Amino acid sequence: MNEKDLLYFCTLVKTGSYTETANKFDVTQPTISMAIKRLSNEFNDPLITQNNRKSNLKLTVAGELLYKKANFLLKEIESISYDVKHASDDKIRLAFSGEAGSIYIPDIIQKFFQAGISSMLETRLERSADAFSSLTNGDVDVAIYSWMVPINDPDYFIRNLEKTELVIITGFDDPWNKKKAVSAFELKNRSFIARKKGYLTRECLDQEAKLGQFSPKIIYTADTMRMMIDLVERNVGIALAMESSIRSTDNVHIIRLVNGQKLYAYMQIAMRKSFIPNVYQRKGIKILRHFHEK
Repeated sequence: MNEKDLLYFCTLVKTGSYTETANKFDVTQPTISMAIKRLSNEFNDPLITQNNRKSNLKLTVAGELLYKKANFLLKEIESISYDVKHASDDKIRLAFSGEAGSIYIPDIIQKFFQAGISSMLETRLERSADAFSSLTNGDVDVAIYSWMVPINDPDYFIRNLEKTELVIITGFDDPWNKKKAVSAFELKNRSFIARKKGYLTRECLDQEAKLGQFSPKIIYTADTMRMMIDLVERNVGIALAMESSIRSTDNVHIIRLVNGQKLYAYMQIAMRKSFIPNVYQRKGIKILRHFHEK
């Protein structure tokens, strides 16, 4: 068994085609077939079956297990390769979501500056789901993100930073400017300012809509959280927002969701356990591991 055979095997499972897999690696189809045959002989199992050339490929029980473990192993090999090749790097790659970034990134940069290592941080702004995917794929070393449920995965060092409530916000000229609580059913006929699909607040709005049995009426899709709040302040529409997002403004009215329909966002910082900081990175990693500890 070798890395290339496992790579051919996993790619074949994903594409479902010997031709497409061969083209992807610029090799012949017999090369792919021989790789699968070597794996089959090693494990004494066909791994992949096919009734005829036109039928879909099917994995055996052993094939499914090999696919899962091989994918994990290939990612680990890729991670090891990157870490070793960059063993002398003085950078820490950090992905953060817009919400988490607006709250925590200034403090992190300040701590790195005070430690004299501010140039070590290499940051990228991504959606929460993308930030964690970047961490999983080894594209970053640390991720700070928020989601509806706290992530708990033994492959990562994960620490909770904050739990914040999702609330409805309106402008002061809105008819609901005196309202204290609202149910999902009452949101049916309101017009919303919202983020794009895939952002936490939009996912939460869609979930509340399911509870209220309606499709949310989105009158404007805001590119940033700040734009969404600004439009609410101008009474263009209402929005579902994380309470932590509106701490710096007194220009919106807050309405809480009724008990049983409340949603929360959990902000976390995560690091791959497979990431071993080199001598240059240790000082920065120590700051991040103990960041925001109470």
